[in-house]
Amino acid sequence: MEHFPAYSSPDITNEGSTTSTPLTEDRNHAIAYAAATAAAAEAAVAAAHAAARVVRLAGHGRNSKVEKAAILIQSYYRGYLVSLLLSILVKLLIII
Repeated sequence: MEHFPAYSSPDITNEGSTTSTPLTEDRNHAIAYAAATAAAAEAAVAAAHAAARVVRLAGHGRNSKVEKAAILIQSYYRGYLVSLLLSILVKLLIII
């Protein structure tokens, strides 16, 4: 059994390198873009929840069964769209 030294050759590693390559710049840009998109999605979800709460408070007890069903369907659909967007962003981050 042969033992190799714990250190590596400086020719092989590039730790501490201050030069950026187009690949790292593209990756950093993609990560920043994904983070900004996720933040925007979270803000949109918060705004949708706030708007739904205002509508519920303003029309408390006045909605018919059909209107309540429509509101419930829309809420689930919006939640589905947000979860779909977030899963796409997670997959994007895994690929990068």
